[in-house]
Amino acid sequence: MRTAMVISPHADDAAIFCGGAMARFAAEGWRVILVRVTDDRYDSVGLDVDQTVQRNALELQKSATVLGVAEVVELGFETDRLADTPETVIRERIVYLFRKFQPHTVFSFDPTDIREDNQDHVRVAQAVAEAFWVSCFDKHCPQHLAEGLEPFAPAERWFYSRNAPGADYVLDITGTVRQKVAAVLCHETMMRNVLNQYRLQLRTAGRRMAMIDAGVAGGDLRPLVEMFVCGTAQAVAQAAGFPEGHFAEAYRRERFGDLDELFAAASEAIPEGE
Repeated sequence: MRTAMVISPHADDAAIFCGGAMARFAAEGWRVILVRVTDDRYDSVGLDVDQTVQRNALELQKSATVLGVAEVVELGFETDRLADTPETVIRERIVYLFRKFQPHTVFSFDPTDIREDNQDHVRVAQAVAEAFWVSCFDKHCPQHLAEGLEPFAPAERWFYSRNAPGADYVLDITGTVRQKVAAVLCHETMMRNVLNQYRLQLRTAGRRMAMIDAGVAGGDLRPLVEMFVCGTAQAVAQAAGFPEGHFAEAYRRERFGDLDELFAAASEAIPEGE
């Protein structure tokens, strides 16, 4: 059984950016591991920090169940503070997880997205990108080897982002888009916090939106989430030339880079069981 690992800075990032892929991989027999890097302690409206941590953790577990995730790993870094955390500290944790779970495919934010302004996203993207090669070295993080782990390299990297720079692979998620919507809706606490940010910005601009006001006040989130998730996925599918009624997610996918053609031509499959 192959393993896919999704490294998500915050609880809702995975469902929003690659929830369709996660559900599809799980349905196709993959073991999906979801890693949340931060604790999302500030992502709520009207709750204290302890309540926020508890609710977001519970909602993450519900979302993961909807998507077919086999295991959720919590790293517990303080949210919105990763820019103050040494990148090597975050990287070491990612290297450890690569060596422990040995994922074939890894999903994370794209380190090449220069328009990304959330520093938690940026920091995780950078740490994951470096972890891909650091995890191969037998002299990096020798404490892992003392635990019985070994150097390891994932085969594929699927990078997602808000701006999709250089996206070159589109995955059809028509069969799992409803699971994606359901998974995003599980993150009720974080969704209402996001809506409150837009509500405040709109107010400063002298405007308002009834659906957003209602969402912040505890109203039904489904219409807004469906509009965003399905609308975005439909636009990606249309841009890729998929038939009408299809939904998709866009990624920048890397395998061996400039060596893809060489390895495809010169390598051979390892016999099963060897």
